[in-house]
Amino acid sequence: MIWGKKAAAGALAAVLMATGTGLVAAGTAEAAGAKYKCKAEVHLDLGRPKGTSSCKKSASGKGIGKHRVKLVCDVVRGRGNPHDISVTLFGPWVKPGKKSTVMCGFSSFTRSWSVETKA
Repeated sequence: MIWGKKAAAGALAAVLMATGTGLVAAGTAEAAGAKYKCKAEVHLDLGRPKGTSSCKKSASGKGIGKHRVKLVCDVVRGRGNPHDISVTLFGPWVKPGKKSTVMCGFSSFTRSWSVETKA
């Protein structure tokens, strides 16, 4: 009787383990084929332009591995004869579920922003 219970428990454990392994494999396959739509936003943070990019799952998006924000700022240089210098800043490469953030310096104005992606 004891051996029968141990055998049944072992068989149940094997079935549950196989099911769990299948679920893990299905999760990675889904993540590999997932499609995302990315967007970039800019707002002021203590008077400095701050760019943020984020990606969300979407049926009509594209398959990506990482993304980052690209922010182009005009920096005002010089006091007597002020002139603008264009500076391009990039955020760190991050996975689709996370946000990439970068900030311009003081005395800067936002010219453009976008999201860069790679597979």
